[in-house]
Amino acid sequence: MAFNQRIFSVLLEKAKGDRSWRQFAADCDISYIQMRKLALQQQKNSPRLKLMTKIASNAAGGITVEDLKFCSGEGQPDDEKAKSSAATRSGELFSDKFQSLSMGQKKMVLDFIDFLVNR
Repeated sequence: MAFNQRIFSVLLEKAKGDRSWRQFAADCDISYIQMRKLALQQQKNSPRLKLMTKIASNAAGGITVEDLKFCSGEGQPDDEKAKSSAATRSGELFSDKFQSLSMGQKKMVLDFIDFLVNR
């Protein structure tokens, strides 16, 4: 699985809590610019474990380093991912509201459901 910038960004927003991005970056002892690149989905490569550990150590909302690692491409074995993807795409988990979403929004929902299933 490749680095999923969207889901990582969603997790960062939750991990930030009610702090500003500057305060959250300072609390994590990382640069504000690095934090904003991740939050704005501008970093192409997965962050290193050291950075994810710093973020998780200062995260609100119960975000763990395992959550962040999963988004970075480290996660469940391929057969488990395949099972969750098949279940997600079966349509059993979606309401009528899902059908009204744009294609981009649908992909993000599917990616996030895959993340939650494998958590």
